[in-house]
Formats: sequence, C-alpha cells, structure tokens
Amino acid sequence: MKGFCLNNPIPQNPENNPMLKHFMFHCTALLLLCAALPCAQGQEIAVDNDDGAPSFTTTGAWTLSGSTGWNGTTYIFTDDTQVLSSATWRPTFPAAGTYEVFAAFLRSTNRPTAAPFTITHAGGSDTVQLNQNGSISQIEVSLGVYDFTAGTAGSVTIANNGSTGYYIADAILFRPATPAGPNITSLSRNTKYVFDNNAPGIAATITPFGTTTIAAATAQVTVQPSATVLNLTMLDDGAHGDGAAGDGVYGVTIPAQPGGSTVSVIVSATDNLGRSSSSLPEEYDVTAQPTAEYRCIWADSWGTSFLNATQAADLVNQCRAANINTIIIEVRKIGDAYYSSALEPRATNISGGASYDPLATLIALAHDTSGGKKRVEVHGWFVMHRISRGETLAPNHVLAQHPEYLMTRNDGTTQAGVSFLDPGHPGVPDHNVAVLMDCLSKYDIDGINLDYIRYPEYTGSWGYNPVSVARFNTLNSTTGIPSGTDPAWGDWRRECVSLAVKKGYVKAWQMKPHVIYTACTVNWGNSISDALWPTSSAYAGVFQDWVGWLEDGIIDYNALMNYTSLSSQTRYEGWANLSLDHDSKRGTIVGPGVYLHTNLAGSMDQLLWARHAGGNLNIYDWGSEVNANTEGASRANFYSTLRAQVYPTWVDPPKPAWKYAPTTGIFEGVVTGSNGLPVDHATVEIVDLPGSATVTDGSGWYAIMDVPPGNQVLKASKSALPDRTKSASIPAAGDVVTVNLTWDTSDVTEWAAH
Repeated sequence: MKGFCLNNPIPQNPENNPMLKHFMFHCTALLLLCAALPCAQGQEIAVDNDDGAPSFTTTGAWTLSGSTGWNGTTYIFTDDTQVLSSATWRPTFPAAGTYEVFAAFLRSTNRPTAAPFTITHAGGSDTVQLNQNGSISQIEVSLGVYDFTAGTAGSVTIANNGSTGYYIADAILFRPATPAGPNITSLSRNTKYVFDNNAPGIAATITPFGTTTIAAATAQVTVQPSATVLNLTMLDDGAHGDGAAGDGVYGVTIPAQPGGSTVSVIVSATDNLGRSSSSLPEEYDVTAQPTAEYRCIWADSWGTSFLNATQAADLVNQCRAANINTIIIEVRKIGDAYYSSALEPRATNISGGASYDPLATLIALAHDTSGGKKRVEVHGWFVMHRISRGETLAPNHVLAQHPEYLMTRNDGTTQAGVSFLDPGHPGVPDHNVAVLMDCLSKYDIDGINLDYIRYPEYTGSWGYNPVSVARFNTLNSTTGIPSGTDPAWGDWRRECVSLAVKKGYVKAWQMKPHVIYTACTVNWGNSISDALWPTSSAYAGVFQDWVGWLEDGIIDYNALMNYTSLSSQTRYEGWANLSLDHDSKRGTIVGPGVYLHTNLAGSMDQLLWARHAGGNLNIYDWGSEVNANTEGASRANFYSTLRAQVYPTWVDPPKPAWKYAPTTGIFEGVVTGSNGLPVDHATVEIVDLPGSATVTDGSGWYAIMDVPPGNQVLKASKSALPDRTKSASIPAAGDVVTVNLTWDTSDVTEWAAH
C-alpha cells in the first residue's frame, strides 16, 4: 500500500475522491487482520505479586517490602535463612503460543547471585539460576523462551534455596516471541590441549524447543590456514563421546590436524519443523607434539630417593617406565654432599654404607643403555645459599670453616634454625662455584640445577654481611647501614646474585660445554606481568632476577617452581607465560607442584598446559606426587596416568642450539692490581661492541657473553685508575677464552680474607 500524506487537506466530498477511498479500504483491511490474530501472540501478559491468588501464591515466610517494585507496585522478599519458601506466578494464556519470560525486580547488593526460577511450560520444566545481585536498579531479566498451552498450566516459581541473600518476588512478564529452534548448550571438547596427534571429541547438549524433536545435528569444522571445511554429523547414540544414547548430548570426533592449525567448530541443529539454530564458534589451537623436550622430576635427598642402591634403582626404573627422561637429584642440601666431595662433608642420612656413592650409582643406572634401555639424564641439584637448618656443623662444613660468610638481617640477627650464605661476600660465590666444579670434574652429570640462589624470604631486610655492606658503601661513597628500601641497595643485592649465577654458568661451560645449567626460580605473588615484574617478590623481595638471567643468557633454562593449585590456574599460567615471553635466547622448564593437587587430573592438566604453551616439563617432586590427593590414588596410579596422558612415548631431552651450534663465544678472566689483589666493580667491555660492558665481582672476576669470533680489544676501567686495554681473540664460536687484565699499580686493597 502506498503512503498517504496526512498533511494534505481532506476533501469535503470523500466519496468523490478515489485516492481517499483507496486509503480507507486498506485501513479497514488492516483492522480486520489485527482482529483475527490470536490475542496470545499480540499482547504481553504480566503477573504481579499484587495480583494475589490464584495468579500469585506463596508458601513459607515472605515479607512485604516498603520499597516500590515493578511498575510502581509493591514486592515481597525472604532470605536463605528462612524456612523453605516459594512464590508462584500463574498466568492465564488465552491460546497456545511462544513467549519469552522475564523476571522484573529491584536489584541490590544484598540479593542472591543464584536464585532458582523454575519455568513450567508445554515441554516440561526448566530451572534457571538468576543473579539478583548488583547495583540498585529496577531491571527485567530474561529467563528464556518457552512454549505454553492455553489456560493456566504454565507457571514460574522462585524458591529461597539458592545462594545467600534476600530473594525478591515481584512481577513476571510473558512477552510473545517467535518460536525458537533447538537450544544448544554445554559445547565441550574432551581434550583440553590439542596436539597434532590428537583427534578430539566435540560434544554439545541439544534440547528441542517445546514438543518438537531433533531431526539433525552437525558440526561445521573450519581449519586455518589450510581453509579446510568439514561438515560432520553429530550423533546421540552413546558411541561418539556423547554420553548415553538418547540423553540429549550429541558428539563427534574431529580428525587430527597439523600443528600450527586453528580449528573453529560451530554446532547446528534442526528440529522436525525445520527450525534451526547454531552455537557460537568454539576455537582451539593445535600444537605440534615435541620431538624432544625436557621431562624432568626433582628428587630431594631428605626422603627416599637415592640414599641406598635399592632407592636409586627404583627411581631410575620408575622414570624410564613413565618416559621421564631427566632426574634432577639433590646432591647438596645443607652444605653437604651426596657424592665424593673434596670440599664439603658427606651427608649424614646416606644409608647405603660407607663405600656407597649415591651420585655415582644413580648415574650408572640412568646412563645404562644396555638391552635397549633409554638413557636418562642426571642433573645435580645444588642448594646454594641456604646452607644449614640448625644441625650440628661438621668441622669441614663451609660455615664452620668460614663463619664470616654468614648472612644477617639489618639488625645483625639471623633466622632461628636456618642459615644463609651471603653472596655479597666474595668468598661465597667462589666457594659455591668451586663446589659445582668439583662435582662436575668428577662425575658425568648432564646438568647443574641451582636452588636457593637468592636471598631469604623471611621477615626483615636481609644481606647485611659486614663485607657486603663495606663493598656497597665503598662503591657508592656512603657510610653506615643501608636502608632496606634504598633502591641502590636493592640493585646491589640483585647484582650479587646475578654475578654468582653468571660465574657458575661460564665456568661450567668452560669445563664441559654441553652441560645444561638451570636455576630454580620462584613464582610468589598473585599475578604477574612485565609491568609488575620490578615489584615482584622474585625481583624486589629475594633479588632473583631470573628474567634478566634469561635475557642475558647466563642460564640455559629457567626451572620455574610454579607451585599452584588448580584454583590458582591464572597465576600458574601468568608466571609461566612471563618466562616463556623472555626466553627467546634460552628456554623454560615449567615445574608444577603436583603435591598440591587433590586429583590426578589437576596434575596432568598443568603439565599439558605447559607443553601446549611451549615449555618443557618438570615435576615437584619424587615421593610427594599424591600427598593432597583425595581420590585415593596411589603413586603407581600417578605414574601410569602420567604415561597414558602426558608421556605416551619416549622422547630424548633437547640439544639446545646455543650449546650445540653456538654462534658466539665468551671472554672471562680476572682484573687485578700489580700486587695480585682483585679489583672490585671494575667495568670491562669490548671496544666498539655496544652492550658488552659488565662489572667484576668481589674477586675481580668478569665475563662478557655473546662475543663474535675473531679479534677484539678489551678495556677495563675504574674510577681513579687509568683505562687498561688488551687485545684478544675468540678462535671459534662456543669457545670460552680467559683474558686476565692487570693494572700497573698496587693501589688495590683486598675486601676481605677469603
């Protein structure tokens, strides 16, 4: 019908005006059509608590509010502490039809977050958990679209048996709606982390609308970047990962896709009336299964790990059976040794006899490849700065020999029952590195793992060894005891730890270039990001700059102690991602604390997440795998599940390119005066190589990483001393070349006897 402009004057004689007669005809037809439409589909039906019975009824204890409700009327309330109470709205439908149901109520902050509303409709009943909590406002919230029969069979009921708070019963609105297609919910994937050898199952709950039935269900699968499109039939037969036959859950298996793919799945369903609906896309990324990765387990020496030959054999056999390829074994826990050491006392809890060598035995078992056995790597786990836990010290213990190495708080006190070495005293990193080199020179260990390579986490400000304070004051031209909040004092302590890490790394590379060097690092704090890193407990609390270590290439892998329960998964992922984001020069080994998990699924999930994110894997720790398990799982269950779900086949540890195909070399050496005493905190750099500058430690030692092969000129500088230069060469990539520099002056004093 064409439009009619009512701005035109109406003619005095309409019967003589054809245009007006045409307009009046169509208006009459529209009125007749509207009158013929069912009332149920043309009008909203509202039922309010003020309507009373039979439209509105209650049971239990309800109170009339003094506040205004929907449309200026009243409302009633109850709370979860009252007897079981309910309110029912029962409309009268003049004809069968489809309606969207709305709850109208006054929202407030003392309301329940889950108030159960049960809708009785033509197809049965459904319960919706409605959130009535929030800022104060009068709102209408949809409870869904339903078919209703004519009459009073349909209803909506609220009960006070949901979450805590004050339940509101006000008005329910029934608004005519277009009949809906099937409802698709609970779209899920049976494999959370998908790899290129996985064919994951997709399932969805599909509910027909009203009295209709499901005629067909499909999954449209789009794979990028290949642009492959698959249309797969979903079935509810109990044989396609869909639960039981006829339970309304439909499933299908998606074929395995190449690593690097992104897969998008849309589930569609059609009912017997031809009405269709589709889900939102469900996407997942496919990760290539690693051909080499670290699959480590920490095994401490406090418990039963390798204290005798039987324990050592059990450890190695179980690791091989579970396809664990690396054992990180604690060989120094409190300044003691589980090997033949020239520097530290033999551990007192070794139970294999006087001639038993725990480390030698473990290495022999792990490296034995006879009969087709897989070679398991052995990494020595050394606790560095925590040096005693209150035990009587052996005469050759480092603290008995050098009590001046002890770390104290700013008030001169120590922590009861625990002693730390202070890396600000030059003798501490020298002794610790000597311990590492002593073990590395005698044993065929595949790696070195540093633990407690940091300051203490205990109350107070730590690191006030007198020699460290004196060095700091000399460097900064200050006096007295530094404030714990002084940024320069924080930088100093962080530098002391980092130089100790660097010294061990370079010396180990120089002795055995392929040995892997890792550090146990902390993940304390609820959240982490690049912006928050400078204020983190790791960086600013215990002065462990593991982000810097990765970026500077002074560790091979960050062995992140990522101990969190599943309830803290966001924290787990955040800390791991921080390491992965900064390890482009090196690598990350993510170590979940499986001892925290109440079920095996939690442990497996965190390991699989780490692999999917690109990390290597570790487990903390041998002997505590099911300590918190509430399922009744045994350690044997843990390892059988680990093999089935995470390590189904054997892979070897990686051979990192920076170790096996390096492109640069390293200069290292000491800077001294002509009297042979070390020059502390001299700057050493390579002329015309930006970014090469470093500083010497308290023993005058320095190292410059990432030096291109060829001829170079080194320069040492120090306030009040003339620059010192020396030509040197890196013959080939991977070489560690020692270049010592000496000032022609005796104006150098030793910081302390060490």
